Amino acid sequence: MKRLLLILTILFSTFSFSQDAIILSQENANEKGITPIWPKCDRSRLGPANCFDQKLRNHIIQNFEYPDAALNDGLSGTVTVEFIINNKGKVEVLEVTGAHRYLQREAIRIIRAIPKMQPGKWGNKPIAIAYTVPITFRKPQ
Repeated sequence: MKRLLLILTILFSTFSFSQDAIILSQENANEKGITPIWPKCDRSRLGPANCFDQKLRNHIIQNFEYPDAALNDGLSGTVTVEFIINNKGKVEVLEVTGAHRYLQREAIRIIRAIPKMQPGKWGNKPIAIAYTVPITFRKPQ
């Protein structure tokens, strides 16, 4: 049933919008093998989708900085960032929810620092792929 719903959704999206406006979710992109390719992931033994996931995790960890204002106020929580890798391979943040605005700003900064990459493709056409990433901020002890 899920597969049928997915196929109908993709078909409906294809007929409802021009191909430039198609945005697939990460899950659908990984199924179809059209995920964006993080720099140097095209040579990875993990494959583009697994390499992308690993590089994204590493990027978040390496660029993570607990905001001073959040530390001073004792803030913690989980921020969820919805973003796309657009058809030019650049990140666009769509929505940020959860926790305090200081933590939201840091999550946005981390996501916007994602490097430009090869965009996902539908056939030979580049398309946008949507991602949702939770980032948990825990006050250092």
